Amino acid sequence: MCPKMLRLTLAFSLISTLTLPAFAADELTGTWQGTLGKSKIRVCFNEYGTGSYYYQRYLTPIRLEQVDNHWQEDKQTGFWQFDSSSEQQLIGRWSKTEPTQNQSAKSLTIKLERQISPDGINDCSSDAYNLPLETKPTVRRGKWQQFNYADAEQASANKTNASPLSYRQLTYGAELGLELKGEQTGIPAINQWLKQKLTSEQQFAETIETRRRMLAQIGQPIADETGAEIDFINQHWLSVRFYRWAAGYGAGGISRTYTSFNLNDGQTFNPWQWFKQGVALDEMQHQLPDALREKLFAGMEVYEDCDNSDGSGYFYLTLSQKGIELWETPNGSGCENEFTLSPKEAMPFATEYGKSQLKLMD
Repeated sequence: MCPKMLRLTLAFSLISTLTLPAFAADELTGTWQGTLGKSKIRVCFNEYGTGSYYYQRYLTPIRLEQVDNHWQEDKQTGFWQFDSSSEQQLIGRWSKTEPTQNQSAKSLTIKLERQISPDGINDCSSDAYNLPLETKPTVRRGKWQQFNYADAEQASANKTNASPLSYRQLTYGAELGLELKGEQTGIPAINQWLKQKLTSEQQFAETIETRRRMLAQIGQPIADETGAEIDFINQHWLSVRFYRWAAGYGAGGISRTYTSFNLNDGQTFNPWQWFKQGVALDEMQHQLPDALREKLFAGMEVYEDCDNSDGSGYFYLTLSQKGIELWETPNGSGCENEFTLSPKEAMPFATEYGKSQLKLMD
């Protein structure tokens, strides 16, 4: 073989051992549809190296992340590598093991064609990728459980007076709720309120928006973490604590709300209404009435490095076995204030309506 032919042979041999080209994430950005092997899939890529795909038969998104010259699935269940890319078409292969320069694994062909999303969005939050995933969920019901009154720290007197109560968890997509069962006449109305909150059209729309936002950011359809649990119960009232940790916001995304119900008629109320006029049902935090603030903070030292150490902050008011709890949102600073007042101690600061309610707690 002549030297020229030898050089050409060596060159082609070297090329054949090189890895296939790695296309930059921004070249792939958008929504694609096609096949992985014989299965129909829909895929999206974000600009900065994340993506997602699902089999159109199962509609369960799987996260993708660009690593070196390939894309890998969440938990490394599969690896993608593209042989060729054009503006409208992607061709590559899927393998169960990570692609290496000197190892070939059994693979499936990937063939994708670009989809233009009707909303004009070119990342994983697009209509083209998400609309098939956004069918309304159905309510799933857990097992009935007997409520343990000790869980709500009820005094022994309340245990003997309160009727038995059972509850079960409801799940609606990413939202968690409650359903109650008991002899109290207000239970049907309370259950209706709880179900309406759980299946709210507005909340479902917000969940979809959150999933899309997280898909565009990290390639994963994360929703808020939610919870609902009984916080207080006696023979007259029931309070439910709702918890939400907003996806992507760290500790600052944690919120708590409380809704209290009259067990006789199922009507909602806010215990702050016992101390202040014009309080809305969903307004959880309020400043203390002047007289109550003066009482609670009399003689207390004001710290310059603690905001609102003079009692000017906003407080939750929740019911407890001992009476009422007044507390500020925990933030880890050590500056938060909290107080417990018995019905007798709270009485002088209540409205006339509030006094009539506090008497029921004795």
